[in-house]
Amino acid sequence: MKNVLKRLIQLLNLFNNDIKISTSKIKDSIPDYRDLNDQAFRRAFERDKSLLRSFGYLIEYSNDKWSHDESGYTMGGSYIFNDIKKNKNVNLSNFFNTYLLLKNNYSLQGINDKKTEMISKITKATNEKRRLGFEYLSKYRKVKPQGLRLFNGTWYLGAIEDSKFKTFKLDYIENMRLGNKENLYKTEYKNIKFSWEELEDLMIIHISIPDNLYEVNKNVFSHRVVKREKNNLKVIKTNDSNGLLIFLLLCDGSYEIQKLNKVNLIKDLLNV
Repeated sequence: MKNVLKRLIQLLNLFNNDIKISTSKIKDSIPDYRDLNDQAFRRAFERDKSLLRSFGYLIEYSNDKWSHDESGYTMGGSYIFNDIKKNKNVNLSNFFNTYLLLKNNYSLQGINDKKTEMISKITKATNEKRRLGFEYLSKYRKVKPQGLRLFNGTWYLGAIEDSKFKTFKLDYIENMRLGNKENLYKTEYKNIKFSWEELEDLMIIHISIPDNLYEVNKNVFSHRVVKREKNNLKVIKTNDSNGLLIFLLLCDGSYEIQKLNKVNLIKDLLNV
């Protein structure tokens, strides 16, 4: 076990610079791999990849026939956390405590390793303007991702396909691939409306919250900001009461609710 952990750390360090690495370089860079024949190396590498996958790190082989870039492996699955670490306003200790709280009480809304990998790819593609390709209900799609939403315990991808904004349920997405090229498109929908956001009977909340804190956590629930005022005041409409509760937990102590038209919905979730 000691050797296995040592190899995993060496692999993480090898991919630390977020570059594409060839099979031969991986074999030469990890001491335990060097003296193995090709077949034994493949078996050991696949076992180590599987272990890293269980920790949320995804090593994938990339071979884009339309690109002049060399083929090789890249590390994924860690994009979201690495992005959070860059934000000096985020307290990592509080972040981990909140993560554990949500994991214990909400089971992360049924998120499994596969879905975690997809969310990481979608976030990376959205921020870096990369295309995504995937199978959706037996049809292959190529889209320009615009954002994620959690609605009634289910994750959705909002993306532009053939110049139209569409909603895709993550549960139906298979074999997702992240495009190699950054800044591939400029199209961006400022006011994203997912398929359910035209529903009536919305909850309206007037909340004063710092802009940076709101931006970091806003994708955890489906909503629309209908008005922004002074002192970081935002008027938000949503029918995702469960997602709103998670948002409030994540931002605990850093906001002030000035008005909420359907308090009972939140009370029911808290069993008050």
